[in-house]
Amino acid sequence: MNRIYHPRSFLSLLLTGFIFVALPLVVALGSAIQILDGLVQQSAVAVFRSAGRVDNCRKVAELLNREERSARLFLVLGETEHLEDVTARHREIEDLLGQFAVLNPDSELTGLIEQLQSKERLLIEKLTDLSGTATERKNRQEKAVTGYSEIGLLVEELERSSNGLMIKEVDALKERVQSNKNTLTWQISGLIGFSVLLVVLFMSLINKPVSQLDRGIERLGEGDFSTPIVVSGPRDLETIGEKLDWLRKRLNTLDREKVRMLAHISHELKTPLSSIKEGAGLLKDGLVGSLSDQQIEVVGILDNNCSKLQKLIQNILDFNMAQAKEVPLDVQDVRIDALVADVVEDHRNAMLARNIHLKTELLPVQVNGNSQQLKTVLDNLLANAVKFTQDDGEIGIIMRRKGQMLRLLVEDSGPGISEEDRAQIFLPFFQGQQKNRSVVKGSGLGLAISKEYIQNSGGTLRLLPSEQGACFEVVMPCSREEAP
Repeated sequence: MNRIYHPRSFLSLLLTGFIFVALPLVVALGSAIQILDGLVQQSAVAVFRSAGRVDNCRKVAELLNREERSARLFLVLGETEHLEDVTARHREIEDLLGQFAVLNPDSELTGLIEQLQSKERLLIEKLTDLSGTATERKNRQEKAVTGYSEIGLLVEELERSSNGLMIKEVDALKERVQSNKNTLTWQISGLIGFSVLLVVLFMSLINKPVSQLDRGIERLGEGDFSTPIVVSGPRDLETIGEKLDWLRKRLNTLDREKVRMLAHISHELKTPLSSIKEGAGLLKDGLVGSLSDQQIEVVGILDNNCSKLQKLIQNILDFNMAQAKEVPLDVQDVRIDALVADVVEDHRNAMLARNIHLKTELLPVQVNGNSQQLKTVLDNLLANAVKFTQDDGEIGIIMRRKGQMLRLLVEDSGPGISEEDRAQIFLPFFQGQQKNRSVVKGSGLGLAISKEYIQNSGGTLRLLPSEQGACFEVVMPCSREEAP
């Protein structure tokens, strides 16, 4: 869809989405109006025809009554004016029945109308026939008048048939209303479903560039300046994405300059610091003369702090070199379980002194990486676990293998890491809210260096959610050739 329609701006995308979503609803409204208009017209026709039938039946009955009354008066009085009135009523009935037949082309009604017309004509012919003797005319006219009762029965049958037709039309109208209702329901349901699909489609079109911008900003905030920021969508949002990518490149350049500057400064600091440490060592060993007890104590403090400062500078160098990827790696197959055993042995005295229980589940698994860097990672993770675990606590080192991937967990029973610190725990020099719990102060570079080293080996290091303490997960690809 993005290739078919490429909006110029975010506003045009919103307006287009609104139009496309509203269009099915407008179609549904037009269809409903059309169906309702058809029902109204059919209802009006049905009402008009039913009212016409009732009115025609009533008029026919009245004219027949008047015709019968005039015929009986003619029979009794013999006056010709009554016969003329019968003839006039006959013509009205003929016209009315003719209109009735045209407006109601129903077979049942047509037969009744024709039968009624036939009998009424025959009756009029007998009344107006003046042939024969007076007695014969009298008898013929009396028999004709008695035929009005049969015609009255036909009129009643015509009324019943008209009422039956009205009921049928009402039932047909109900059926059409129900049919149109079902049709309208399906149409509206389908159009609403189509509108929902359009809403989902345009939401994805709107959400995609916004999500890309959001992920790009998050990666910049996390210090990831290597992943390009690409935003696809409206051109104004693409322009913002291009500006963010330019900012990423600029920050990446500044970050590399910072790394080189820190590496240079750290390297320059090592030379005078080494001279100071060597001088402190000469004084401590008494090679330049004997010292008093107080002087020896001061020299010891100086030597210890030089060692700490030297270690801090080395950590900064290691971190910067790992970020800059300037140190060639000596890659080889490394037994992780053996490295874990070496690191555990280095921290055994600290754990014994505080009665910390260590639980290990190791596997004889090999990975391809730098042995020294991987040992540094394990040492940093275990040192943090020992540092933040209370006395009589527990530390676990667990290895699991899934296919060609090794999963190593280092978890402790300490106070854990707060939600505020989790997002920044791998940032350099960040120590978090729990830093004061430790007796030995760190530089805040251990986890940052560990993450860089694991990434150098093609793996990942992350902090897992845990109910108690901290749980770090290392995932690395296993070596192709496993150790026996």
